[in-house]
Amino acid sequence: MNRRITPQRAGAPRRNISRKARAARLRRLLERALLGLKLAAGAAGVVLVSLMFVFIHDLFIQNDYFNARQIEVEGHQRVSLADIRTLTGIRPGVNVLSVNLSAARRQLLAHPWVAEAQVHRQLPSGLLIRLREHQAVAIVDLGQRFLLNAEGEVFKPWEASDPAGLTVVSGLHAADVRAADRAEAAAPHLRWIGRAQPPAEPLHSRPMEAVLQVLALGREPHTALPIREMHAIRVDRELGVTVMAFDENAAVRLGYGDFESKYRLLAELLAFFKAHPPAVNFDRIDLTDVHRVIVSPVKTDPAHVRGG
Repeated sequence: MNRRITPQRAGAPRRNISRKARAARLRRLLERALLGLKLAAGAAGVVLVSLMFVFIHDLFIQNDYFNARQIEVEGHQRVSLADIRTLTGIRPGVNVLSVNLSAARRQLLAHPWVAEAQVHRQLPSGLLIRLREHQAVAIVDLGQRFLLNAEGEVFKPWEASDPAGLTVVSGLHAADVRAADRAEAAAPHLRWIGRAQPPAEPLHSRPMEAVLQVLALGREPHTALPIREMHAIRVDRELGVTVMAFDENAAVRLGYGDFESKYRLLAELLAFFKAHPPAVNFDRIDLTDVHRVIVSPVKTDPAHVRGG
């Protein structure tokens, strides 16, 4: 019997797929399916773990065992407890584990009187807030008045409710002062200074350094010129500082530098005036040069001058 052989058409693909090729293809499909199952299982595991952590988190956050029953605040004088509660949201009954310590600290640093702040948990039911407030030592008049701290930083605009009896410093320029560092808190009311970071050395200008030295000596015990007696400090950029002091608002010109020697000499002069009442009345003492002291008597009858 003769079989008819039909010739293949030119250009038609050969259908010659071996068993080995089919097996390789099937293996690849299985590997892809297995990888997909692994990825799905991993994703499911992540979701389950996340749900477990959320459950545990909610379990602790909603547990009354961790509700704040003791909130300690240290170092606050100008900052009220009401301000602290408003800024941080920390109040009796809050869950101590729900408090964001970093955020609470940043909010406290935004208060103009706060120089440094720390917030700590005291498990299971306590919170501790520590504050270091700015110490206002003077008012700096730059056209607008600002409070100056002992480090030579202005930290807030002066308000009528601020401490009374502070020495008023005039004659400084805006470039002489620097704002308190609030890198960790917003402080738009201090951006007028134009400095985000502390200035390079020297830390203070010559006029500001002179003012700070006079204020520091005025805070020492038994000083000749107590800060409580300083009504004003006037700065002349060429001649230095002059202090208006005592009941008569007498002028004590100190100039620049060697302030400790000048204070000792002033103490001797005031002691002499106190021991010799007819010689007590003076309008101005010039201590710019400790080797050439000038005392100008008053031209009218003044009240008694109190020594330091």
